[in-house]
Amino acid sequence: GNAAAVRVSLQTDENNQSEANNKNNNNKNILSTTTAAASLLALAITTTPLLSLSPQPAFAYEESDYASETVTTVVAQLKSTAGDAAATFATLEDVGKIITEGKGVGGTLTYDGVRLNEGFVADEDTTIYNPGLSLLTSSEKERLVDAIIQNRKVGLSGTDSWSEENEYAFDFLKQKLDPLHMHELEGYLGILPFYGAALYIAAIFAQKNARGIFPLVYGLCALGVFGPVFLLVATGP
Repeated sequence: GNAAAVRVSLQTDENNQSEANNKNNNNKNILSTTTAAASLLALAITTTPLLSLSPQPAFAYEESDYASETVTTVVAQLKSTAGDAAATFATLEDVGKIITEGKGVGGTLTYDGVRLNEGFVADEDTTIYNPGLSLLTSSEKERLVDAIIQNRKVGLSGTDSWSEENEYAFDFLKQKLDPLHMHELEGYLGILPFYGAALYIAAIFAQKNARGIFPLVYGLCALGVFGPVFLLVATGP
């Protein structure tokens, strides 16, 4: 009887020890999985190139792309007048006339739309109020956006070389020429497929192996994708 009791006691101790070992192993697995998921997420977030957070001029156009003489002239003027508040404002006004009047960029304005050499564009709002936006090509718009941004940077770097009028004109032109903020987002969008894939893998890993922290990881991944967009747009060019 005593021997049987001893065997039962030993078996119970072995079972308890086995359960304790299993719990310890589970805890270790959860801890290692959590650490790995957090490491992957941190790696994905920190590998975002600094270029995307401090974008340089977005030269999406090629120098060989077509640009009318009017556009190339005003771009040259923006470069030469940088740092001179009064001369800059006069040049920004010329850019405004290109947008609001279609000054010097060719084409004819009708009640139906804008007739170009290569086709016909019918956009009531753009045509009536800002015909130049329909007459300008994408590369011409990009040249103008880059030129006014570079002019503003030079103006802001000096003393009394940028005015409130210049800032108002800049905001108007930037919004019309680049309403989707592509200049600011160009660098980030270039690495987004790879960056987003890394965050996606981190989220899937957490979902499969660390469900307890998956909501947190998911939220951080979403913030990692959309946070830079809001930051870049908010900080401006």
